[in-house]
Amino acid sequence: MLIKITFQFILLIFSTSIVSAQRFEPIEKEAERILISLSDEHSVNPTDLTDLKNLLTSDIDENVSELTPTISQQSIDSLTNHFAEFESELKNISNDSAFVLFNQWYLHFNNIFYDYNKEKFFSSDKTKILFFSTSMSCYCTLKMSREQTIDVLQFGRSNNDDYDYWIIDSYWHNELQIEYETLFAPSVIIFDENNQVLYIIEYEEKMLTLLSDYLINMKN
Repeated sequence: MLIKITFQFILLIFSTSIVSAQRFEPIEKEAERILISLSDEHSVNPTDLTDLKNLLTSDIDENVSELTPTISQQSIDSLTNHFAEFESELKNISNDSAFVLFNQWYLHFNNIFYDYNKEKFFSSDKTKILFFSTSMSCYCTLKMSREQTIDVLQFGRSNNDDYDYWIIDSYWHNELQIEYETLFAPSVIIFDENNQVLYIIEYEEKMLTLLSDYLINMKN
């Protein structure tokens, strides 16, 4: 009986990781693409929104809420509803406002998949970039956080997958900030393949330059 229960528990964990990955990976790529496009003050491509909506509402497994106890169907529904609210606002707002609102949705998405992201990030054998953004602060901090989120995404995507990166909403998840004594947002921590801290950048307007210079020097 114990062996049977243990096997079922292992199977549950394995199934959870598969469903989480199936949910997360394609949504992440599409969301990042839309967010980067909006940051350049481009209007939203309706096809991109349809693609993202289809990914959000696709039925990956009939029992997704049972297979993923850390990612409930209620959480997925809240993300889908948030996206519908964003869509309904689009026709009445500027491209800049659309960028602000979609950034909030993107942080919501990362909040839901926080545990999955954490395990994936610290399991990577690459150099890693951890960026602390925030969904709640003063205007200047929010603006800097949005802009530097784009910097990190573009840097990561333009370096041939040499690095793994993770964007955290530190307003909702600040335990890693506390653990690594990095209490400002936006901030960046660079880890090596063994998860040892290499470099920290806190609330710095030239974050991208410092980040890029450090990683280039490290390679050399």
